Amino acid sequence: MVKVIISCMDYRLTEEIQKRADNNTLIFRNAGANVNEFIDRLKEIKPDEIIYLPHTDCAAMKLVFNVIKNNDKVNEEVENKLVKQFRKVKFETLEELERINASINEEMLKQITNNVRTELIDVSKLKWPNRITKVYFYLPNMRAKEVGAYILQSSSLSDVSADIYIAKEKLGFKEIYDCSSSNCKQI
Repeated sequence: MVKVIISCMDYRLTEEIQKRADNNTLIFRNAGANVNEFIDRLKEIKPDEIIYLPHTDCAAMKLVFNVIKNNDKVNEEVENKLVKQFRKVKFETLEELERINASINEEMLKQITNNVRTELIDVSKLKWPNRITKVYFYLPNMRAKEVGAYILQSSSLSDVSADIYIAKEKLGFKEIYDCSSSNCKQI
């Protein structure tokens, strides 16, 4: 049985994700728990179970909100992979957008398997680790060691290039590491 967890790269979520994963669980993480970036990979994997874990107070959803409502600018890749899916959706608040994000992505996941569980994690109810302003990329079968850091996970670094742009250009991170091999290398 193939189990997949999809969540956001946010530093506050690593421990929550690890609690829900066993040693065989594949984990995919990006900005906003955006299924668009992973849909083709998920179709290849054909998971039996998907746990989808978006969260409140999401910087990626704040970015989407500000691009649509305040005409903030992002590059074409971020527009196409993250923002575009919300352009025709009506919402007034960030909280509304976060619920819509969970709903839209859950529907996409149900095209892959009917066994989808979605939980919008309320980060105000979590114990937050100390924040580390670094981003680490891992493959889905790997486990992040850096609790408190921002974690990207996918089958390929190219899958998360829009998220790397967001980390660098919108969140201001200077240190991004590729940990897909035996040792992490700064990129």
